[in-house]
Amino acid sequence: MPQYIEQGMTSGSSSQVIGVSEPPRFFLRAWFDGFVRRHPFVGLVLAILVSNAAATVFSFTYNTLLIVETMTPAQKSAFWDVTAPIYNAFAWTIGFGVLFYIVAPMTRCLRKLRQGEAVDGALLELCQRRLINLPIVQLTVNFGCTVAGAIFFPAVVTLVGGTDDSAFIWVQFCVSFVIFAIFTTVQTFFILQAYLTAYLYPEFFQQTRPETVPGIWRIPFVVRLVMLWAAVALMPLVAILAVALNFAGDNRHRYPNWYLPVIGPSLLMVSALSGGGIFWLVGRDLRRWIRLQTEATWEIAAGNFGIRIDQPRPDEWGRLTNRFNDMAVALNRAWESHETLGQLVSPEVRDEILRRMTGFDVQLQLITVLFVDIRGFTPRCAGQAPEKIGALLNRFLTLALRSVEEKGGYVNKFLGDGVMALFGATNARQDHADLAVASAQEMLDRLRDLNADLATQGEAPLVIGIGIHTGPALVGCFGAMLQGDDGKPIMRREFTAIGETVNFCQRLEQLTKKCGGPILISDGTRRCLLRTWALVCLGPQDLPGSPEPMVVYRVESA
Repeated sequence: MPQYIEQGMTSGSSSQVIGVSEPPRFFLRAWFDGFVRRHPFVGLVLAILVSNAAATVFSFTYNTLLIVETMTPAQKSAFWDVTAPIYNAFAWTIGFGVLFYIVAPMTRCLRKLRQGEAVDGALLELCQRRLINLPIVQLTVNFGCTVAGAIFFPAVVTLVGGTDDSAFIWVQFCVSFVIFAIFTTVQTFFILQAYLTAYLYPEFFQQTRPETVPGIWRIPFVVRLVMLWAAVALMPLVAILAVALNFAGDNRHRYPNWYLPVIGPSLLMVSALSGGGIFWLVGRDLRRWIRLQTEATWEIAAGNFGIRIDQPRPDEWGRLTNRFNDMAVALNRAWESHETLGQLVSPEVRDEILRRMTGFDVQLQLITVLFVDIRGFTPRCAGQAPEKIGALLNRFLTLALRSVEEKGGYVNKFLGDGVMALFGATNARQDHADLAVASAQEMLDRLRDLNADLATQGEAPLVIGIGIHTGPALVGCFGAMLQGDDGKPIMRREFTAIGETVNFCQRLEQLTKKCGGPILISDGTRRCLLRTWALVCLGPQDLPGSPEPMVVYRVESA
């Protein structure tokens, strides 16, 4: 089963379009496909002409053998010299006259579309509406013209050629034309629908969905199924029954003995070919639609949310295809939001936030908080170009982010020239205090490399202070509930940690200015350490907001 995917761009993001065409497998089909793509309206006329001509030839053969040959010479003359020429002249003129009237503006519009010229919106909408309604219009015209023959032929034949066997003539022509009206109209309808979907819809519906065009007519799927059933199953049985009744009872003397053995199998063969052809058209259309839906669904399941199905059509299948494309667009946007969120926070934190998306879900957790700040960065910025300061700050924040995330932490905030990080909040590990200390030392190692590079440029080194504290904190989504213009609630949330543990850690980081450092940890962190670290006790220290002095430790270099 071949798949054809064309790369494109949709809504600013990469997308893939699954098309409906298949490469022709045979020479004649390849020639026909190329011809009708260059001259689609010529191909349209040929499709209708072949369908109606084949039905007309068979209808006249059937009528000649079973009806005309039983008439009087005067009635035969009336049939061939008057009735048939007049009927065909009017029926074909009306049928193709309506077709040319509908198609005329489409030819001008298509020429402009192919040449890239601007097309008047009203003209394009008119052509789109006529294109969608064309199968129904042609079905109505064909059925009307064909059924009219059920009255016109017996009326003219008996009026001009005499009334001999008039009842027989009326019944036979009525049955004949009703049967072939259904055959012809249903066959032409499905041929038109398949042709337009393959060759003209992609041209006229590049920016518009068929279902959105105003003034279009639709035949429900159930009605199309009834049409298919009537053409494929019911009418062949009616035709065979009509032939059988002709050779029963008093009518049998009208026909030679060889008629029944020849006409019966011939009618069966023609019915099978006609019904099979109609069923093949509908089945192929359904098979292609299912194939496209299956391929696109597999792409979605594989995570390719940029997939789109390019098969414009106005029926229920087309609307389902549009809903699939809408779903793919929504999934693609959701995935882009998912990935964008992963750029604002780490993937682990993103997943934790999404897990807690039911509301303002918070819980008390034992975590380790790390604050880091660049000393004297504000005075350093004075008189410096903003671009230069921004580039330097981004380099520092990058090394800080890597140092934290590589040790399983979460950078919760960029605080201008500082960082707040959490350990154990999103990655529940027993050694979160050790990870915070290791992250701080890794940060210092990377800062030495950055300062060495700054020295080669004649720049002063960066000096930082780091405070680490372990304790209980409220962790989760905090924010506000707002009301949108449409009355629906809107949440504004942030995944973070709050509480005295966070406040104490920030004050501890400021203490590095007084006590030196560059890494200070609290006694709470020391008690949670699982590894052995080189620590120097600085004794109790006064911290703003703390009711009593707190024991502080300095982490020595590894």
